[in-house]
Amino acid sequence: MAHTNYPLAYLSLMRDVMGEDYDAWTAAQEAPLFRVVRLNPTKLDESAFLKEFPEAVRLVDYPGLLFRMPESEHSLGSHPFHHAGCFYIQEASASLPVEAMNIQKGDKVLDCCAAPGGKSTQILSMLDESGLLVSNEIDTQRNQTLRFNLQRFGDDNLLVTQNDTAILGNVFRGYFDKILVDAPCSGMGMYRKDPSGIRYFSQKNIDHCVIMQKDILRNVYPSLKENGILVYSTCTFTLVENEQQIASFLADHPDMVIEDLPFTIGRAGISTGNDDLRKSRRITLLEGGEGHFICRMRKTSSESIPRISTLQQNSDVVVRNALAGWFDVKIPTYEINGHIYLSRIVLPYSDLLRITQAGVYLGDVVKGRIDLDQACASSKIARDHFIQKQLLTYDEALTYLRGETLPIAGIKGFVLLSYKNQPFGWAKGDLTILKNHFPKGIRSFQKFSEKRK
Repeated sequence: MAHTNYPLAYLSLMRDVMGEDYDAWTAAQEAPLFRVVRLNPTKLDESAFLKEFPEAVRLVDYPGLLFRMPESEHSLGSHPFHHAGCFYIQEASASLPVEAMNIQKGDKVLDCCAAPGGKSTQILSMLDESGLLVSNEIDTQRNQTLRFNLQRFGDDNLLVTQNDTAILGNVFRGYFDKILVDAPCSGMGMYRKDPSGIRYFSQKNIDHCVIMQKDILRNVYPSLKENGILVYSTCTFTLVENEQQIASFLADHPDMVIEDLPFTIGRAGISTGNDDLRKSRRITLLEGGEGHFICRMRKTSSESIPRISTLQQNSDVVVRNALAGWFDVKIPTYEINGHIYLSRIVLPYSDLLRITQAGVYLGDVVKGRIDLDQACASSKIARDHFIQKQLLTYDEALTYLRGETLPIAGIKGFVLLSYKNQPFGWAKGDLTILKNHFPKGIRSFQKFSEKRK
């Protein structure tokens, strides 16, 4: 989108932010968008990914496993690896807030404004089936999108909640090692990617975002333990939503100190009376990203010990018998609002939490049987422990993803389908064919690539 279509007030703001680089920034607006995927190394290693996508180019300036994808591959979302959760389509600079957290295995992590889920899936990749992620989104529709994206990655060290951040801060007091506040913002860094956002540019919208950001930071602060890390990020450029927001938070919480980020991408933050704000980073088009602001802070004060109970396991006979026939190990199950979930770890619980997913969503009990859900098909539990599996060729996988039956005989009952050992869907055999159980709403109606060899 040509920068000449941007509001004059926005361009004036960017002139102040970019300084002597403003002309270079405006010229960069004409550059074409390009697609980037972030590899999930807990499912697929780099060599296997490049064997499947030999024209992908690693973004070596970024710390994560990011790859620029060629335009010839025109439907990444229809590839079996995408449905299996082997990669996530993500704008490059959006990966940096999670990199700033320096997540270690075993960490308890909160992503408190998590939809659509890209950063939460990245956190899960770094946890690598250890620790815990609480992924929160208060908006109902966005929470559904969040769960859909998380389910492809298939981790069970996960709790998805739909709560106001004030409740999270109270329930999880002193609980988390790391917190990500990827705050709702005016979204100026996404104008090239999504020009429709320009219609919302106004001082009124910016002021509204500032109030929400301030509330969220104040609300989640109590849930961070001593020496815990809080990363604040936005995809916008205003001082009032970024450096000035952090300065205000520090004034109210002097026990929080700004730390250097573990990367040098971008430009130093703008000092607003506190030189430590220069430790934050702004990423613009000139640094190979659309636009992000990132600041990392550490809590130096002590917190009270968290008082939170654990989710109680389900003991339904129907569920227990079904799992015994499907899986080669015993897996704890949980029931929430009629839905059945699987998790091999102890999950936190409180009556104040509105939980929308606890571990892996298995399905629902319907008329004395379990209706298996697609969410479980791409899970690591199913990958490692579902007994009946069927490996598909690439063409067979595409046939399945289009919703068609597969002429594969000799299988009775539910079977987990995989492409190159990466499971992505259920089918049900009657000994003559495999009936398709891939949800109609996410089926693919075109081939992934006409140029595929």
